[in-house]
Amino acid sequence: MSLQILRPVTIKARVTESLKARLTAELNAAIKQLDDEMAELESQVKRAQLTATISPQQQLQLHQLVEQERAVRAEKKAQLQEEIRRVQALPLGAEVVQGTIQATATVKVGDSLDALMTAEIVVEDGKVIEIRGEV
Repeated sequence: MSLQILRPVTIKARVTESLKARLTAELNAAIKQLDDEMAELESQVKRAQLTATISPQQQLQLHQLVEQERAVRAEKKAQLQEEIRRVQALPLGAEVVQGTIQATATVKVGDSLDALMTAEIVVEDGKVIEIRGEV
C-alpha cells in the first residue's frame, strides 16, 4: 500500500557571476523604486504647500509624515544596500537557498520519512543540475 503526500522541496542556486549580477540588478531596481517613491512624495508635498488651503498645523503634520516616510525608506534602502554587499561577497560555487516549493511524493511502508522530507533541487543559471534526496 502507498500514499501520495505533499512535501517541501528546497530550491538552491549555485552562485555564479550571472546570479550575482541578476540579484544585484533586482536589488538596485528596488532601491531605484524607493528613490522614485520618495521623489514623488516630496513633489506632492511641495504642491500641497503651495496651495493656500493648507493651514500651518496641517503643514507641520505633513512635514512630520514626510519625515517618517523618509526614515522608513532610508532604512529599507540601507537594508537593500547591505544585501547587495552580501550578494557581492558570496563565493562562486556556493549554494544559496532561493525558496521552497511543494511536490508530491509516494510513501510506502518502510520508507524513510526524513529522507523524503529533505529533497533539494540545485540550479545553476536557471538549469537544474542536481536533485538530492528521495524522489
